Amino acid sequence: MSTPVTGPTHDRAFVAFVDDNYFPGFVVLLKSLTLTNPDVAADVVVLHDGLAPANVSRAMSLRPDLRFVRVDAARYERYTKGSAANYLYTKAYYILDAFRLQGYRTIVTLDTDMVVLDRIDDLLTLGVPFAAVPQFFDSDGGRKLNSGLLVFDDTYTDGTFAARLDAIGESGEYELERHDQGVITAALDGDYLHLPRRYNWVKRATRRGGVPPQETAILHFTGKFKPWDGGEHGYARLEALWHQYDMSDAAFLAACARLAEQGMIADPLAATSYKARGGAVPDAEVRGATGVLRHGARLRAEGDFAGAVALLESHALEVGQVDTAYALDLATSYRAVSRYDDAAVLAATALSSHRASEAHLSLAETAWVVRDLDGARGHSRAALALEPLRHKARLVHARAARPAPDAEVVATADPAGITLSHAAFYVDPLGNYGDVLLPAAVREVTTHVRGVAGWHGVHVHQLFDDAAVDAVNQTSGLLVGGGGLFLPDTAPNGNSGWQWNVPDASLDRLTVPLALVAVGYNLFPGQEFQGSRFRDSLTRVVERAQFVGLRNRGSIEKVRALLPAELAERVSYLPCPTTVLGLLPGTAYTDPADDAAERDVVYLNVAYDRSALRFKDEYAAFLAQIDAFVRGLAGVARVRIAAHTIPDERIAVDLFREHGTRVGVDSFFRLGIAETTRLYREAALVVGMRGHAGMIPFGLGTPIVSLVSHPKLRYFLEDIGRPEWGVDVSERHLGARLVELSTAVLDDQARFRGEVADARQALYATSVSALRAFLATL
Repeated sequence: MSTPVTGPTHDRAFVAFVDDNYFPGFVVLLKSLTLTNPDVAADVVVLHDGLAPANVSRAMSLRPDLRFVRVDAARYERYTKGSAANYLYTKAYYILDAFRLQGYRTIVTLDTDMVVLDRIDDLLTLGVPFAAVPQFFDSDGGRKLNSGLLVFDDTYTDGTFAARLDAIGESGEYELERHDQGVITAALDGDYLHLPRRYNWVKRATRRGGVPPQETAILHFTGKFKPWDGGEHGYARLEALWHQYDMSDAAFLAACARLAEQGMIADPLAATSYKARGGAVPDAEVRGATGVLRHGARLRAEGDFAGAVALLESHALEVGQVDTAYALDLATSYRAVSRYDDAAVLAATALSSHRASEAHLSLAETAWVVRDLDGARGHSRAALALEPLRHKARLVHARAARPAPDAEVVATADPAGITLSHAAFYVDPLGNYGDVLLPAAVREVTTHVRGVAGWHGVHVHQLFDDAAVDAVNQTSGLLVGGGGLFLPDTAPNGNSGWQWNVPDASLDRLTVPLALVAVGYNLFPGQEFQGSRFRDSLTRVVERAQFVGLRNRGSIEKVRALLPAELAERVSYLPCPTTVLGLLPGTAYTDPADDAAERDVVYLNVAYDRSALRFKDEYAAFLAQIDAFVRGLAGVARVRIAAHTIPDERIAVDLFREHGTRVGVDSFFRLGIAETTRLYREAALVVGMRGHAGMIPFGLGTPIVSLVSHPKLRYFLEDIGRPEWGVDVSERHLGARLVELSTAVLDDQARFRGEVADARQALYATSVSALRAFLATL
């Protein structure tokens, strides 16, 4: 990592205040500024109040010429402010330290929720003392400005203007809820050059579903919902412009290396660094087999599987040979990009080594994906013979030993009905309870609308090859989905880029009608699809399908933004079938005829997959809030853990270890559908972090509160018109808020169950109408 710059190196600067919460936004701002204006000779100054060392390191790796300047936070404690509940209560003022930066002829400040889409170097040569874009709403004839972008010269950094700002801030003689913007507006009183809105196009200036003007140079995501936190309904097309710069660090460095080779990087030290670090093999800190493996794992974690392959292959060619660990790692990467023959060859080289068990497991997984079940069973048995306790080998063997991928799915059948194929994620034994129930729910709703006598199961993670196509073509149609299949990393493949492992050629050979049923766009904030394979596959699937139903409107907006305009409107709304289970007569889920019992169990579900994305660095604080919630309901209700997976049980262990609080656990993944249906139906309330810890109890008539750590939970609540039933996991007073919501439900159970019933009925009507139109064509 380069040494941070300590003083000005140019007489012009771009300046941003950055903290750890907004760091994801800053990374995209930095990447977009660098790639759109690479040849601009100007410092990039990071004002901060104490960034995490990891964030400093990452920022320096992306832009070696960054200059870090710590703000004088104490100064702004003296300011008179508005509501203390606002996160920006104090930090919004820290950008005012830009007026204390010495040595610059011109300064341009940028908010970290901006993305630069075009050249902005002309802002550095305006030749006026102060310029900004007027506030979009209520600008008072232009007197009020938007402080997201400010341009000013050195007449504003001699101390006089900073003193003026301090006087106004301390007196409170400004629009308090506008924070720094209010102080600057009061100080200037309209005396500034009004820049065109293209330099600070705020999100709300575009209608929902629209795009900003083509000439927009800077897009500003004002408001509560940021692109890196899941975004906001109606703005997917704008957010797509942000996400095009939310590329992997490796891809960014490679792009900068190309610019540097063309002489387009202004700073010579940065250019040298980019040339050294932007190639296939990283710089010296990751050279050597161990470093390359570590970097390859990081690329795979970021979803850049093709980048991992390129990195590993490059090193292998450079050294001429690889050891066993390297061969197995490369085999894993090959499987992730659908180079199955290469994956098998590499894994086989390790069969005679001390890692033979791992090699057999790798070969078993590859064999299962390509539907070689005999090979999968043989290699998984060999792995277990060497390591009898190897859990993953047991799972692969059980998967390969099934007579059909959907052998455990139980659903109502209509003997007089049609035969359908169903491509879904059929989970392993003791797998996620929501995914266990989901395929059955899809089938129950389908049979309710149009009778189905039998089903042909297709596992989405297996290669949809010619034999699979031929089998499906013998049925009346193919339904794909029931879950968050638009996800790059659960079962990566290079054929489609999402969970259905479907090559384009197989899609072309399909002759029966195709429908996507309640599929979800399941990326966490910070995740992305690398390259164009997903977009290309998505386009071909939507072109081919007779029906495309996505399970929430948030997913619809994300997917429509990725499609050509002529295909976007083919994507429609089909709620997750678990949300209407209780309304399906003659099934195991049907609502009881008479149920007016008072209930005293509150179920709590906490998910731990992708914990870094769910909790960031705040798990200890989250756990303390959950403890406060559990203790707050003592004597009011019995709180129990609803564990959808084995890791979900961890919350009970952590609560006892860290806070001495004991909570009982019901392991839903072990209990079977009949028992879990009873438990969820008889609960007073379910407080859940998993999507199906909300949708399943809701579908059975039970009130819910969602712990929002993934946008899909908010999408569902907005779809049913109940956003107030969700609380973000980072909520400062999470425990108290959960106690408040839970107590309200416990005190008036009949009313809340009635509200669930009304919302569920609306989803039922939508589901039946949408499915009937497609199924009537079969």
